[in-house]
Amino acid sequence: MSEEIRLSVRALVEFTLHGEDIYPSGGTLRDMQEGMLGHKARQAVLEDGWQAEVPLSLSLQAEDGEAQLIISGRMDAYLPGVIPHVEEIKLWQGKEPPLAPIPAHEMQAAVYGHILCTQGAEQVHIRVCYVDRRGKVRARFDKVMTAADCAESFNLLAENYLRRWRLINAHRRARDASLRALRFPFDVYRAGQREMAVQVYTAIRLGRRLFASMPTGTGKSAAALFPALKALGEGHTEQVYYLTARTTQRQGALEALRLMRRQPLHLWTLTLDAKDKQCPCRTVCHPDYCPRAKGHFLRDGEAIGEILMEDDWSPENIRRMADRHQLCPFEFSLSLAEIADLTVCDYNYALDPAVHIQRIFDHSPQVTLLIDESHNLLSRLRDMLSGQIDGGRIRRLRTVVGKAAGRRHPLYKAMTAMLNALADLPVPEDASEGVLTEIPQSVDNAADDLADAFMTASMEHFPWEEAGERLIDTTSSLLGFLRARRRDPADYAFIWQGRKDKILTTFALETGPYFSQTTRKLRGTVCFSATMDPLADMKTLLGGDEEDACFAAPSPFPKENLLLLQQSVNTRYQHRQASAERIAEAVRTLWTSKPGRYMVFFPSFAFMEQTAELVDVPHQMQRRRMSDEERRQFLAPYAPGGEPMLSLCVLGGVFAEGIDLPGDALEGLVIVGVGLPQVNIFQETLRSHYQQTLGDGFLYAYMIPGMQKVAQAVGRVIRTETDRGAALLLDDRYQQSAYLRLCPPHWQIRRDRPEDALSRFWQNGE
Repeated sequence: MSEEIRLSVRALVEFTLHGEDIYPSGGTLRDMQEGMLGHKARQAVLEDGWQAEVPLSLSLQAEDGEAQLIISGRMDAYLPGVIPHVEEIKLWQGKEPPLAPIPAHEMQAAVYGHILCTQGAEQVHIRVCYVDRRGKVRARFDKVMTAADCAESFNLLAENYLRRWRLINAHRRARDASLRALRFPFDVYRAGQREMAVQVYTAIRLGRRLFASMPTGTGKSAAALFPALKALGEGHTEQVYYLTARTTQRQGALEALRLMRRQPLHLWTLTLDAKDKQCPCRTVCHPDYCPRAKGHFLRDGEAIGEILMEDDWSPENIRRMADRHQLCPFEFSLSLAEIADLTVCDYNYALDPAVHIQRIFDHSPQVTLLIDESHNLLSRLRDMLSGQIDGGRIRRLRTVVGKAAGRRHPLYKAMTAMLNALADLPVPEDASEGVLTEIPQSVDNAADDLADAFMTASMEHFPWEEAGERLIDTTSSLLGFLRARRRDPADYAFIWQGRKDKILTTFALETGPYFSQTTRKLRGTVCFSATMDPLADMKTLLGGDEEDACFAAPSPFPKENLLLLQQSVNTRYQHRQASAERIAEAVRTLWTSKPGRYMVFFPSFAFMEQTAELVDVPHQMQRRRMSDEERRQFLAPYAPGGEPMLSLCVLGGVFAEGIDLPGDALEGLVIVGVGLPQVNIFQETLRSHYQQTLGDGFLYAYMIPGMQKVAQAVGRVIRTETDRGAALLLDDRYQQSAYLRLCPPHWQIRRDRPEDALSRFWQNGE
């Protein structure tokens, strides 16, 4: 039985004709709206007999019988007759009209012509019509094609598509056979792993959401990934995306996959790095500025064909292939994401409305999400859904434009208008920040105009090389602001900051409805973490409903292997200077009880630096904005056989979660405080919102995210059944019932004298 393949006319054409060069992506929501308006305006003035939005479809059996192509689409305009007329309408915003039709546009009309010829026409008149947003014709290109001409064009497209499909189909047959034989990568399941695997498989089979809590070190990655691959091999899903909040958190999934590859396994696996890590130069994605952008799509086909012969599409292999063919490695990665079986990447590529992979998540529901460390989801979704207009950034970028093009340039004028709109915000003169009840229409208008001016100017020859990052960051934030303004204002707070150069933020308060809507159409979404507690509350905050399942696994490790000691230290902000000496003393006590490898986690860099001066033990300190190589060097002493090391870190930072330090790699740690987020206008606004909607603003805005960070850090200590280690909790709030109920259920907190308790633990195992 042949496989049925459904494609739109546009998708078929763009598989072969997707342009030559890379240009800046996106455009504003206004661009899309004006494109639709241009179509409608043109269709409204068609002559008598013309019809708009006429559907057509064609079913084609491949010569080898393996596939049946079903091509469908809607003609923008159609005039029936002995020689039928087809018009393809496209929005044109350039200053000068085009001199020739864009090949992909002409080919779309030719494909519709071919379908009409299969229905009896011997010739067809095709037209590509470029219009402005009001429907005025900027250019028109007409061509008469015979049935043979149309068939030749269509067959070329179909054969190109089927050639790739046959290669992918052969791979998937081998993949599915290997997945059917795949065994769990460990000899035995840890407690809770098998039950977790069953829940994951069921969620994918039914296309539901699962919220799961599994203690750190219990093998969450394998328990989620193994059943997802089994479901993939059985046809319950077509692609699996394993999402992480940080690059360091990938290792669990990649290690589980490495163990599975010891068995025969045919799986195209893409590890997708962030764009700024892959890009050879941070500048505008435009052929005039980046040599790899010019002609990229003329060269990428050969590179894709080569890499399909390999299974591991790691960042290193991506860069190697991109260098060989002079491709943009990021755009090359996105092309591979369309056909990868498993993609390991950041949350953004599936969930961010700005940078999600549109070619995947806007079209195919046959995708499964495995979202690791899902306690990060709320804050990350809030960042994705928020937007910002930064007056200082705009002013600095305006200087670049003024020097290059003068103050009369439309972009310079648009930035000036935006700065003026920010300056005129209705705010008290003696205040430096606050919350607006609504955003003035003048700001919305200026933001729309500035976004359009940015998109137009990005095609011009500005010296963007010296301001590339500022351009990218400023426009990204601005477009985020515009997207937020199209959503329900009840889900947002409008926060302003600054005096001269104001910053205006559309701050997302509610993220659950967006997450629910985005994932509802997919083939299963699994949110899992060691710190999803309280599980019912996290499900509510993430928009879960009655059909969504919850699963909590017990800790498989002996409780007596983790010594949890609490000391009543006042770490609140106003008492930190007074408590610094007591904290330093506790660190020295832990170190002298058994010199080894330890970490101390502070609530902020400032508090860490203040206390470090009193810790008279050799140590290293986490720094702000460390590179990947600096992070690797920081963790090097914790490798097997490493020397004793004391590291001072920030709670909730890159070293507090997502790193695996089994055995004696980490003998213990100290937690300073209860991890509460910093008090600022954003957090206080969120607290007020939760107080109104859930009845306990402090719990949801501060306590839950704080204690999740604490639990994550403590989870670095015990990673296997034989690990033993100690953790000191330095704060008096660990005696309060409100905080104790947020601790993991397997914790047994003691309040013994540290010197005695540590001595007994290390010497006698008590």
